[in-house]
Amino acid sequence: MEITSFVLGMLSIVAVAIVAVIVVGMLKINKLEKSNENLQQLCVAIESDLRRLITDTNRELTMVERTIMQRIDKEVEETHRHINNEVGEIHRHEHELETVLHHDIDETRRYIDSRIDKVVSSGTLKEPKRQILNG
Repeated sequence: MEITSFVLGMLSIVAVAIVAVIVVGMLKINKLEKSNENLQQLCVAIESDLRRLITDTNRELTMVERTIMQRIDKEVEETHRHINNEVGEIHRHEHELETVLHHDIDETRRYIDSRIDKVVSSGTLKEPKRQILNG
């Protein structure tokens, strides 16, 4: 009987040890599952925060890009307007110069014509004025 008691005692100790190991294992598994759930929730929260940050950053970048493009367009318009004004001024000055030049040429022709008429009328030049002017 002693052996049977001993064997039953040993079996009961082994059974208690196995049950204890199973309980500890189950507790650790539950703890790990909770930790896993917390980590998954944290990952989901981080992912949503990252998506929101990326969306906000993209929106801000788009706004900055639009602002820069508007400024560039405004500067280009002002530059074109300035260039067109300067070209207009140049054309006005060209027209004024042409007018003055034509006036000076006409004055010079009248002066030369009057001088030739004076010479012809004084009798020192025998050729007609038209022949002199045409060369």
